[in-house]
Amino acid sequence: MFMKKLFLLPVLLFLLLTSCKEEDAPTPYDANQVQLEGSWNTVNQEFKFYSASGQLMHAETDEKETSFHFDAPEVTTTYNTGTRTTCTYTSFQKNGKDYLQFYHNGRLQDFEITSLTGSAMSWQVRLEKAQYGAGLTLKESDHVIVTIGLSKR
Repeated sequence: MFMKKLFLLPVLLFLLLTSCKEEDAPTPYDANQVQLEGSWNTVNQEFKFYSASGQLMHAETDEKETSFHFDAPEVTTTYNTGTRTTCTYTSFQKNGKDYLQFYHNGRLQDFEITSLTGSAMSWQVRLEKAQYGAGLTLKESDHVIVTIGLSKR
């Protein structure tokens, strides 16, 4: 019985490693790592809320400063309230686009890196079923595109 289990372990490992389709699996992208390292501050955050048909319903910006300190494999985020959180991150490339993936409290969130230089960076993420304030009421959109602009300290 023990030998049967011992034989199944390598077979299961082989199946696990070969079961992902090549085009679905993100590839690690270390070329961004050097530029990411260090401290970054948000310079703007833009929120664009869309209907299911793709029509812009609402747009707003947030000028509150948030700081990110990248020290692979961790990033520490400091909010304008002084609250800090630390999570792990990785950068990868998929379908010709660069991404940052953050892992915190059992959740993953991918942000597309839309630009990255030695002194500036921007990310973008699409979030489904987002709400926004319209006067005293909340309205629901099909999705929101969040764009975050950062500058290196």
